[in-house]
Amino acid sequence: MDIPTIVIFVTAAALLLSLLIIIDTSKNNARTHIPNYKALFIIGISWLPIGLATHNPGLWGTGSVFLAVGLVNRGKWGQQTQWSDLPQRTRTLKIVFITGLLLLLVLAFGYSLGRPGQAV
Repeated sequence: MDIPTIVIFVTAAALLLSLLIIIDTSKNNARTHIPNYKALFIIGISWLPIGLATHNPGLWGTGSVFLAVGLVNRGKWGQQTQWSDLPQRTRTLKIVFITGLLLLLVLAFGYSLGRPGQAV
């Protein structure tokens, strides 16, 4: 039986990453983590319609759970940082990131239109 090399490397990387996560969490037990309930709500509001549209019960089920958790903890969403309060470096990084995502979206849309014989 011949196991492909890529499977061995992916398995080794996953085990190493798991080990590093376990070591990091065991060292930092004093640090408390506050969940971002607003992010859970946004993920849920995104996954729910995608799951319904693609008839994927895993997506709409997980999306509905995230949506419910985010809504139940709406009072813990916290104060939103204003754009003017961000440091200049953070603003620049966000602009570069958003511009890159928009460029990828336009390129993907253009690529899908340019393929002959394919339905959009």
